[in-house]
Amino acid sequence: MNGTDTLFWRLSGSALTRPHVTWAWLLESTPDWELFVRACAEAVGRLPRLTHRVTDSPLRTGPPSWTADPDFRLSRHVHRVRLPAPGGPRELLDMVEWRISTAFDPLHPPWEITLAEDYETDRAAVVLKWHHSLGDAVTIVGAVRRLMENTPPAASSRAAPLPPPGTGTPAETSNKDCSGMSRTIGALVEAARTAARSSARVLSGPGPAGDRARSAGRTASQLLPPASPSPLLAKRSSAIDCGMMTVSLAELKAAGKRAGVSVTSAYVSAVLGAFHRYHDHHGLVRDTVPVLVPVSFREAHETGAGNLIAGVLIAGPIGDMSARSRMVSVHTAVAEARGSVAREVCTVMADMGALVPEPLYRHLAPTLLRRIDVVVTSVPGLPGNAQVAGSRVVNAVPWAPRGGAAANISMASHGDLCGIGTNLDPAAITDARLFHHFLEDSFEETLGCARHPAGPPRVNHPGPPRSARTGADG
Repeated sequence: MNGTDTLFWRLSGSALTRPHVTWAWLLESTPDWELFVRACAEAVGRLPRLTHRVTDSPLRTGPPSWTADPDFRLSRHVHRVRLPAPGGPRELLDMVEWRISTAFDPLHPPWEITLAEDYETDRAAVVLKWHHSLGDAVTIVGAVRRLMENTPPAASSRAAPLPPPGTGTPAETSNKDCSGMSRTIGALVEAARTAARSSARVLSGPGPAGDRARSAGRTASQLLPPASPSPLLAKRSSAIDCGMMTVSLAELKAAGKRAGVSVTSAYVSAVLGAFHRYHDHHGLVRDTVPVLVPVSFREAHETGAGNLIAGVLIAGPIGDMSARSRMVSVHTAVAEARGSVAREVCTVMADMGALVPEPLYRHLAPTLLRRIDVVVTSVPGLPGNAQVAGSRVVNAVPWAPRGGAAANISMASHGDLCGIGTNLDPAAITDARLFHHFLEDSFEETLGCARHPAGPPRVNHPGPPRSARTGADG
């Protein structure tokens, strides 16, 4: 594992910071179960990492390694359920909450996929869940896209054979026999030396020494929240409250373009507009809240497993302002924070953090991470013509881990749609239905920037919510 992968694995020690990523694909019809299993077998046959488990060191410090699971069985990871009647969005969300809150068995590969039948009338959903240490969203989406594009499940007559235990690339299996205290200490020493060499390389690279030091300092400053946490969102629990809604990708792009910002800035702005309404409803005036926005460092040629991401912290504007002003403010804040983060420095910091013993993470991480109120995530989506076992994907909704925050709001595009999944802490956001009502209102106002050239109407309904906490129909 690299340093970032290790940090995610260490976060598994607390239910508050459990780093599970979940994705629901809403299907046009219910696929044949045998074809579905065959498609999963083909995916595993082409992606050997899916047959590997995590092997930690006896001291639980330093990077763990991926080793082949000698007892790998596909049936342990591929499941089938029937949603209870009426089988609508609420029943699907209940299942999503159940799967997110369930820890992975550390003795086996940390992923699972479930076919949920009886979703609405003659439809189904696929719920994919993986541990963040396995890879970031770009990694997983890229792998899934290649599998869907290159190997249509219905075209295969039989499942691809699974790799025998112990096979894989040398990098994936070289550490499988590493055991014993002496080897563990040796690995720790080497990891420390690598981190030290990387630090020296960053600080002694090309360019003036002052510039290099300032770059390292700016990146390190991102460890400190740029705003104080909101007292309204102060409480934390391990409970999960999920919701979902859908908006038009074309309208969101148009709204951002009219304001002169990216579609991501328009999306983050709409999310923060909901937090403005939620605070205003409770009579609390706040200008900002600490917000974490994950960004990818992955280059086009970097297609392997693992995580190549970092989080930028901004003072998220939740004051009383127009949607267009909020978009511009968010865009400026994200650009400044993104410019302060150097990939090389982040890599060094993650590698050094991987040397921290696991017990310290379990006790310290929840306390440190709860100083972030909101995580806003945007991930690439599947191609619009994606199919699962011959059934067309009509929408896709992601749910990313809160990591100790009060909420993580995640978005993935699919064709002309944006599926938005909300992972709320009910201890911090005590009225999820009202929050989702405000989220709908805020997106309506943001999208109105494209619909009304003279400026969108302000939307702020303090009355009862129009819909359940599922937001718009899935």
